[in-house]
Amino acid sequence: MLDRNDIPFVHWQMKRDPEGAAVLGEISAELDDLAQEIRQCILTPKRSVPLNPEKGCDLEQYRDRPLNVRHLFVAAEVRDALSRDVPRIVVREVGVAIEFSTVTINVTWSPTEMVMEEFITTEVAYVF
Repeated sequence: MLDRNDIPFVHWQMKRDPEGAAVLGEISAELDDLAQEIRQCILTPKRSVPLNPEKGCDLEQYRDRPLNVRHLFVAAEVRDALSRDVPRIVVREVGVAIEFSTVTINVTWSPTEMVMEEFITTEVAYVF
């Protein structure tokens, strides 16, 4: 088991697998911490966090939108949620690929305090 006193990072959180289940004894730190925070922000439905009801994305409201415009609404919702809930990153681009019931969201971002202009892409699959 990992002791909290042995963790050398300021920003860290418990590691989660892509489905959101905790991986016991492991942590996410540095860039992995930010990528996991992006993933959690996108997959958290609005009004599901009692003490912070505005946290997350309200993607379910776009379930019945036509496929040719759904990606525009999803990209705008994700960009708004990330700028509000994840202040440690700068979002460069939000790409959305739509299949019938699955939306693949690619967020290109960089940390706000990064010295170089290097962007990282995090992919999140959302199923309606």
